[in-house]
Amino acid sequence: MSIEMRKLPVEHLAMGMFVSKLDRPWIETPFPLQGFYLRSHDEILALRKYCRHVYIDVRRSNKQVIDKLTEPSPSVLRSRLPVYPTLVSMPEEVRAAEEVFNELQRTVVEIFAQMKRGSLMRFDQAADVASGMVDSVIRNPDAMVWLARMRDRDGYSYAHAIRSTLWAIVFGRHLGLSKTALDAMALAILLMDVGKVRLPATLIQQARLNAEERTLIEAHVQHSLDILTPLSFMSQEMLMVVAQHHERFDGSGYPQGLSGQAICPMAKIAGIVDTYDAMTSPRQHSLALTSVEAVSRLFELRNKAFQARLVDEFIQAIGVYPTGTLVRLSSGEVGIVTEQNPLRRLRPNLLLLLDADKRALPQPRRIRLDECTHDEQGQPLKIASSLLPGSYELYAEQWQLDNCAA
Repeated sequence: MSIEMRKLPVEHLAMGMFVSKLDRPWIETPFPLQGFYLRSHDEILALRKYCRHVYIDVRRSNKQVIDKLTEPSPSVLRSRLPVYPTLVSMPEEVRAAEEVFNELQRTVVEIFAQMKRGSLMRFDQAADVASGMVDSVIRNPDAMVWLARMRDRDGYSYAHAIRSTLWAIVFGRHLGLSKTALDAMALAILLMDVGKVRLPATLIQQARLNAEERTLIEAHVQHSLDILTPLSFMSQEMLMVVAQHHERFDGSGYPQGLSGQAICPMAKIAGIVDTYDAMTSPRQHSLALTSVEAVSRLFELRNKAFQARLVDEFIQAIGVYPTGTLVRLSSGEVGIVTEQNPLRRLRPNLLLLLDADKRALPQPRRIRLDECTHDEQGQPLKIASSLLPGSYELYAEQWQLDNCAA
């Protein structure tokens, strides 16, 4: 084979590459027999349906794209692993996931309540509900996130644990982690802050802490380990997530001040999702950031608190406007994101709620921004900004599931 030819897994394809050979006969596929340039994400997705790997003509491909192949992989987690297709529509999965989510809420609330009483009765059930979350997110990553945004009513600690776990599963799905790895990571993140039940409630609710109070808060990591280490289903890798989720890439975290590769990959993920959710759903609403502001803040923390490539992949995974985000359009209309568009992250599906004059629509209207490209005046239509929950007195939970799932 020519030294200018390079074998490449389909997960690593990028626009600008020239595909010169497939891992199967061309005649079994709809692609041109003589090879072709990758010019759209749709072509890459089509290749993933037919092939496991292809051969790239290095000389005919975009040099900048080929040069990136020599850089380190975006994460040690992503190499060798499959990319999950969306198996069912978001409306179908919302209906299927509702029972799983309700059980998840009940279980998490009971775990925190029982731990305050010194009981370990329902930890085994946590593994089952965490696995159920993973199954749902694998089928469709938007549905469970939608449910979490709709049902955010059970106190910060419980809701934060659930949301952080969901962000992690969506992120892990994007990275292509195996079902086994997703199950383990989900359970570890769901339980990683359980040690906070041993802290005074007034301390946990404080937004600002002095040095002594911060030391007490940081002790929750060891409290969580003391609680979880005796449990047979907690593997060493899962316990490392619990122990290291507050460590930071530049060594500024706690409790050990670990840095770089000394932090296990899943703990790096846990740190990112924990921080993102704390930014967008803090204990005090006045401190909340919009999704765009939170993504910008994470971007500023690249190669400081968090590994740059993981931050980039996380933003790719959840989108700039995650499901459940209130947004204002360039037309002045206001809506809520109901489903991501994996090929065009800035043009998700929306449920329109207010008209350009901020008056409630008689009936919420669903639109796809990848299809609805211009407003009624013929001007380009796009998302102008994300909004905080409560903007224009709008909250996600005001809309029943059938408004987005019909």
